[in-house]
Amino acid sequence: MAVQLKIFMQGRFFMPGCCGITALRATDGEELFSNPEEFRAPVGKFIDAAKKRYGEALDISAVNSWGFFSLWDVVRLGIKPAVPTWVIGSKKIHEGVPSQDGLFAAIDAELSRAS
Repeated sequence: MAVQLKIFMQGRFFMPGCCGITALRATDGEELFSNPEEFRAPVGKFIDAAKKRYGEALDISAVNSWGFFSLWDVVRLGIKPAVPTWVIGSKKIHEGVPSQDGLFAAIDAELSRAS
């Protein structure tokens, strides 16, 4: 059984209106609610490295922390939408951009527990 890693990140669009009907606004060509560039590259590199290292043993999901369906996890785990948050199973393991070795250690521990 694969261990589930969820990465909560701020989505490209935030639709606060009724039924998701809202005019999107832009400032200087950027959407108002998007992840800062400082988080995109490190998270992408980690996902690539994790897929190579763990293969099918790790199920990685990127979750929009502004989404309706993630609301329960955001409230329960105290997730800040603007900062990437790493969750294994139902436990928050890191906020921000972690070291790759630290995250791999947490994943290895969860994989050994699942076995």
